[in-house]
Amino acid sequence: MHLKSLLLLALTLPLFATAQIEKFGSKRDRAPKGWTKFEWPEKRAILFGHFAPTQKEKALIDKALPKTAEPPKSPRKLLIFYRCQYPHASIATANYAFQHLGQKSGAYHATLTDDPATFTDASLAQFDALLLNNTTSFEQTIGKSGQKALLKFVNSGKGLIGIHAASDACKGWKPGQKMLGGRFNGHPWTAPGTWIFKPESPRHPINLPFGNQPFTHRDEVYAYAPGTFSRQRSRVLISLDMSKEENLQGKHFKENQKEKALAQPHPPVSWIHPQKQGRVFYTNFGHNNTTYWHPQILRHYLAGIQYALGDLEADASPQPLPQ
Repeated sequence: MHLKSLLLLALTLPLFATAQIEKFGSKRDRAPKGWTKFEWPEKRAILFGHFAPTQKEKALIDKALPKTAEPPKSPRKLLIFYRCQYPHASIATANYAFQHLGQKSGAYHATLTDDPATFTDASLAQFDALLLNNTTSFEQTIGKSGQKALLKFVNSGKGLIGIHAASDACKGWKPGQKMLGGRFNGHPWTAPGTWIFKPESPRHPINLPFGNQPFTHRDEVYAYAPGTFSRQRSRVLISLDMSKEENLQGKHFKENQKEKALAQPHPPVSWIHPQKQGRVFYTNFGHNNTTYWHPQILRHYLAGIQYALGDLEADASPQPLPQ
């Protein structure tokens, strides 16, 4: 090989490697077999060891973080809870992103916890909002007393932010399903797929990062159980663009869940609504660790969090179905 070709290859390989990490994340060996069914301390060790964000992934997040936010009305404290039954491998990456999102923008100070004992009236009262980072199965994590404290917290005027699998936290708890706005009912659109999304109300302050055009993103997208999601209650911000054939075909679309996929004419992805005196922001974005260094989605997260905190004025009134 000529020297010129060798030099070109030497320059190209690092750029290609960086692009691959940005698109798919750092390469990792397989996690221990059956790890998703381990007890929580073992699962936690794997999440924050094997699946911890690498230095290159942290650098991508740091680069993508927005530098400014709506000025908070007072110093804000956000509690991030991440304990779950079924663990998403992106949990540690999400914790890093949400913690640094608050630091860099000045919007809030984040406290991380996996301790169910935090879910008491007195403990929750220290915070302005609670973020559920891919939490699942409240019956097994925070229990009935924690559920009661959480509902009281939000109803009293505080904020709730649900990220991705948070909609799988309230399987048997109907007041929690109503509070979040939907209950997980499968994922016709699987995580390796790239799907086409549509901002509804593009000028809405939580949607401004996306502009007025459909956009593509690689993530896992849920369907919601019948009767648990309602456009008469929630203001939909982002939905799947079902005018695009790509959203109902390909090897990453589950054909056996097509009926679930079509249950909503415009499947919802992100939404907001009031909950008594409080405010709720939920988004399906967040299965893949790569989502947490997507600049527009980080700004979408930040705006939704600030709505829940009470620092961003945003219209939560339900809107008619888009054309």
